[in-house]
Amino acid sequence: MLVVLGAVASFFSLSSAVPQVRRALRSRCVDGLSTSSLLLTLAALVSWCVYSAVVMDDVQLVNNTVSFGFAVLLVFALLRARGGSWARDAVAALLAVAVAGAVALSVVHLVSPFALAMLGTVLSSVRLWPQTRLALIGAPLWGLDPWATVLGQMGWLLWAAYGMAAGDHALALCSVTGLVMQSTITAYRLPPRRTLHAVAGGRLGPVAARLALGVAGRFPLQADDYELAA
Repeated sequence: MLVVLGAVASFFSLSSAVPQVRRALRSRCVDGLSTSSLLLTLAALVSWCVYSAVVMDDVQLVNNTVSFGFAVLLVFALLRARGGSWARDAVAALLAVAVAGAVALSVVHLVSPFALAMLGTVLSSVRLWPQTRLALIGAPLWGLDPWATVLGQMGWLLWAAYGMAAGDHALALCSVTGLVMQSTITAYRLPPRRTLHAVAGGRLGPVAARLALGVAGRFPLQADDYELAA
């Protein structure tokens, strides 16, 4: 059951990266996509890859390795969208990976895998803060894919459950923290009333529209629903 839970958590967290990468590559729209969060994500994933390999947790290792690959693709999409101003971000991304790898290996050899888990927890816990801050200040979030935010939220929830079931307190703690911040981002990217009326208008197809129509009638749109920057 633990392997199944980890596999399902991996599916949601990995699938959340697919629509985001696709959106960034196809539309070149990265409005609201935090570079700082992306760099922290790269560093966190490098730390967790090393930790997973050391403790021989195959579920986490596969998830973190593939997640790192998607993060690299997203960095590429970000650099591609920014055109001539890509050099500084490219250097920052390479430094983030190199420094995180060197620090992770040093912590394992000089201290312990548990200390590396704590480092990974800290990085994972704070990596979404720059993105959350953009949401809280009302910055445009059009570059964030709606499906990516929802799938990411489910991934954080399931990884929190996996961490608690496996007795991995570091993973559980960072997943709960990530869930709170991801939920905040989702709430600003998909304001409830506006999202409900979009579904009722056929955004997800006729079946979903029929299901949402009755509920949407009970929550009429207000003038400020379309003033939200997201």
